[in-house]
Formats: sequence, structure tokens, C-alpha cells
Amino acid sequence: MGQEKASSFLSPMVRGLLIVIGILAVALCLPLYAGVSLSYTETKGPFKNWTQVVDLDGDGHLDVIVSHTRWEQVDESWAGIGRWINQGNGKFELAREAGTEYFAGFAAGAGDVDRDGDIDVFVQNFGIRLLVNQGGLQGGEPGQFMSSGGINSPPAYNTGYRDMGGTITMGDLNRDGRIDAFVAGCCYGLNPTRPGNASPNAPSVSWVWINDIGVKGLQTGHIIPMDSLNGRPIRQAALGDLDGDGDLDVFVALGKPTMGTIVSMDDLVLLNDGTGNLAASSQQLGNTDSTSVALGDVNGDDRLDALVGTSAGARLWINQGNAMGTGAPVFVPAGQSFEAVQTAWDKLQAGFSAAAGNLLGLYLPYGSLRTKAVFLADLDGDGDLDALIARLWGAEIWWNDGQGKFSRSDVRFDYKEDTGVAVADFDGDGDQDIFTGGNGESYQVWWNDGKGVFTTGNRG
Repeated sequence: MGQEKASSFLSPMVRGLLIVIGILAVALCLPLYAGVSLSYTETKGPFKNWTQVVDLDGDGHLDVIVSHTRWEQVDESWAGIGRWINQGNGKFELAREAGTEYFAGFAAGAGDVDRDGDIDVFVQNFGIRLLVNQGGLQGGEPGQFMSSGGINSPPAYNTGYRDMGGTITMGDLNRDGRIDAFVAGCCYGLNPTRPGNASPNAPSVSWVWINDIGVKGLQTGHIIPMDSLNGRPIRQAALGDLDGDGDLDVFVALGKPTMGTIVSMDDLVLLNDGTGNLAASSQQLGNTDSTSVALGDVNGDDRLDALVGTSAGARLWINQGNAMGTGAPVFVPAGQSFEAVQTAWDKLQAGFSAAAGNLLGLYLPYGSLRTKAVFLADLDGDGDLDALIARLWGAEIWWNDGQGKFSRSDVRFDYKEDTGVAVADFDGDGDQDIFTGGNGESYQVWWNDGKGVFTTGNRG
């Protein structure tokens, strides 16, 4: 009996002591958590990564270009363009060229600009320059590059402090057989001056570069300004024939700038008149704070649909074809949910991060659902396009049933926002693998067995 009385007497005391300790721990840890988060904001993010898959050195193996930017504040960032060269044995090496800074910049676009059979590279670094691959007609070593000099750009492009998060997407925009470029500006609005900043940042500028090689020379080109896009924070642009008329149109994912207070805007469909002149369709595509976009026919009707990454996950737009009496396509939301799996701890972190952002203006990514990249590819070999969604702290695959209905798979990949993601057949076995890598020395490849089963690790 005495032992029982002692136990019943001590238990409430122990419980009370534990509660007090818990309260003190929370009180002490929250400021520490905020301090760690602030340190993260100042030294490790936010990030933007834009990847392209091309064969840079002409060896038949697909390489990866990663345009990598890390912001410390709205007008201060660190950036670089990494080239991960596929060695053909399951391994990649980060290319480095001593004595040159050709690949110093914020964004890159790749394509055979001079039509000699190898891949050249556009680089954005406050201006635009073309790096010519020394293989092909140059007679040098494939995969080595020399600068051809600056590329003509709109006059406004070189005034003020230019933003550092744009993308360059390459394609034949005027159907003349030459590779052109859509240069998308991000992320400064029309009035982005930061308090106390004596040098206002110039608004984002987007434009089209038409390749006039053989007419006016590599360094000139034909410029088509896109004044209607100036000041719009374009997070990513994707090229594809959206209205079925045989030329490349552009789907533009618009969102908030990486840092700043500009509200997000509706995504846009830019329709091509066949000469590279792009005009926005009148359809409102929703204010979703978009971050990325991938085009593909997800339901087998021969029309390009759009999977858009957003700050809350992802959204699928189904292309219904041309509107009655017009050539403009009509996109409708699929009603598809791409919700992330969140633990209670994830939700607590997300709530704390959101509160810190709203109250203190801090960038705290913990627990966030923000999507950094989206891809559409046949990942299980069944003939339809599946979805890869890379969120701030992880990536996952969603299987397509062939009709455009997606279900979350059990396939998860470790991923963090400081790395870029690319999907391609990196080992030449006919299926789609997944690559992640940044502008540092580390990378990871998940190898596909052709049926959607992935294994990781270097080969060879």
C-alpha cells in the first residue's frame, strides 16, 4: 500500500515537471529555430535552378546544364552555370575550364545555333552572349566553347540593375530551320526599389531573339521586344504548339519574385503568328504563384496540356483545343489534386514558416509545399506521361492512368531546393532516368528499370 501511495503522489509531480520542462524547451527553442532559419535565409537561399538536357560534347551521351542562382536579398545573389558531362559509364563530371569565365551567369539556353551539328550555348550575365561549340565546323574539340561576343538585345535590357533569375528557352520560333531564343525576365516588377536602395533595379525584360545566321552574322540577330511582359516575374517558360497551327507557342508561368512583395499574376499563353511575334491570349489562367511548367499530352488527345508547379503544389491544365471562332486554345483546370504528404511536424514547420514570412518578411522554407520543378515523362514504360514533382524538400512521382488522371506513387526521392532536376535517358537503355545536381561537386542519379522502379548509385 505504501508503495502505491508513493507512486500516485509522485506521478502528478513528474507530469507537472515534464510539462514545465516542455514549455521552457519550446520557449527556448523557438527563438533558436528562428535564428537558425534566419541564418538559412542569409546564407543558403532561396534558390532557383533551371536545367536543360543536351549532348554538349557530341559523344552520344546526354549531359545536363544547370543554371543556378541563390538570392541573399532582392538585389544580391550568387549564380553560376554548371555543365554535368555524362561519362557514359553511369558517372557525371562537372566541367571546369581554367582561365575563362564564359559560363559565369544567371541563365543558359542551349541549341545548335550555327547549324553545324553541335550544341551552342546562350548565357545571360547582365547581357547576353553566345558561346560557340568548337566541334563541328569550328574543327576543334567538341564540348569546348569560345565566346562569339555579345548578342543584340533590347535597349532597355542593358539599363539599370538587371534581375538574376530569368530563363532562356531555345526553339525555331519563325519556322526557318534555325534555332531562336525566348529570353524570359524574372523577377523584378515595374517598381521594385527596395527601401534605402539608391540604385533602383530595372524591371524585368522579356524578348525574342531571331537567329539571322548567314544573313547578319552570329552576333546580331533579329530582336522582337515583348514590352507587354516587362515587369512580369516569369518563373519559367515552355515552348510547344499549343494551338495546333504548326509553330511554337509559349506557356508562361508567372509568380511572385524570389524576394520582394510583388503579388503573383495570372499565367499566360503566348500565341505565335509563325514569324516569332508572340501575343498573349485573352484567357485567364489563374493567380497561383507559379514556379515552373511542363508541357505534354497527358490524356492522348494530341493536344499539349500544361502541368504547372505552384507555391502550394501543382496544377494541371487540360488543353481543350481552339475556342469557337478563334485560333486560341482553351485550357481548363483538371480538378486534379497533387497534394503532398505532410506529417504533423511538417505542418507545424509550415505554419511557423508562414507566420515568420507574414509577420517578419523572412524566407523560411521549412515544411513548405512550394514546388521547384515539374516534369512530364513516361516513367513506367506504359506509353503515357507521368508527372515528377520536385518540392522544396523532396520529389515524388505521380502515375498517369492514360486518361490524364494521376495518382501518387510510393516513389520518393531526396531533393533539396539548392539542386536542379533533369529527366532523360542518361544510360541509353530506352527509359527515363532522373538526375539531380547543382553548381557544386555532388550529384545523384536514379536509374529506371523501364517499369518505374528506380535505383540509385554510380555505375561502371
